[in-house]
Amino acid sequence: MYMYKIRRKNNSSQKNHSYKLEIGIEPNWNKIYKQIANPKDEETWKKAMAEKTASADFSGIWGRRYFFTEYYDAVSGLMSRFQRIISCDGKDKIYPVDEFADSGWVFDSDNSLDYEDLNFDDAREHQNKLTVEVGESYIRNEIFDKHIGGPRADLDYRPENYLFKFPLHEVINFLMALGTRFHGIENNTIIKWPSQIEKKFQESNIKYETHFDYEPKEFNIEEHDVDFYKKWGEPKICLYGGSRSAGSFLIGPYGTHYNIKLKIFRPGENSRFSE
Repeated sequence: MYMYKIRRKNNSSQKNHSYKLEIGIEPNWNKIYKQIANPKDEETWKKAMAEKTASADFSGIWGRRYFFTEYYDAVSGLMSRFQRIISCDGKDKIYPVDEFADSGWVFDSDNSLDYEDLNFDDAREHQNKLTVEVGESYIRNEIFDKHIGGPRADLDYRPENYLFKFPLHEVINFLMALGTRFHGIENNTIIKWPSQIEKKFQESNIKYETHFDYEPKEFNIEEHDVDFYKKWGEPKICLYGGSRSAGSFLIGPYGTHYNIKLKIFRPGENSRFSE
């Protein structure tokens, strides 16, 4: 279990803050499935997909969208996690979890060794390629160890198994540092991410897009704290957040859309009990 805390020098005035972390992942299942199924040709692909969708073969994880919410209470040290999954048939489930994750075959019919042109061993290997796991910061396939039949250990995954990988640790630490240094700004739209995070995005083939209907007014971090600005790779942040800001999108390989929000809770800021 991860606890996202900014490590600072000892200072009695600096405390770990409570927070709410929200993560949304919307895989492009059509592109992902095509990548891992590796069809012989386009005609074969279209025929296979027509058969699967016509038979309403949606008992696998095809079409699912994910929303993960994590609460951390700095006073008690309690962390609570809730996972929401919206299926392609519209069913909406939310429940508490220890770790954010969902896994299985993309289509339930993939859990079969009935491949006319493959022997048993090759069929089992192909079957495993069609298994997918969605975590809080990744999408990966071939999730079973062929030797033991159970889930793979994290260290056993190869880079090619990752269909999507997000630098979550770096992003959370930046947002936490931003919000603790500048009160309440952690949720404002990012105009430019820190250079070190942009490098991570580039390595993971993640694109960041913003859509403004107007010229955004920037909160000048450099003017307020030049040391912070330099340390965190010269980021640029909108002065306003919420409805006064703009839409922003993180788009990874195979069309995966990713969203992350961090809200820091501070003592005395509960609007229900304000004077």
